[in-house]
Amino acid sequence: MGNTITDVRFTPLLAAEVREVLERHGYRLPRESDQVQGIVMARVGAALRNLVEVFEGRVF
Repeated sequence: MGNTITDVRFTPLLAAEVREVLERHGYRLPRESDQVQGIVMARVGAALRNLVEVFEGRVF
């Protein structure tokens, strides 16, 4: 079990694939400025890091 900051599996591609899955299920990013979408995606990245740590049992 690695550190998500240095884990080579945690890439922008992982976040992009999760975004695609969410969009296939009808979820959409806000249609505001690029700045707002950047903030939202940064929060998504933080939540995704948390998810992978929980999934692998690194945090409870």
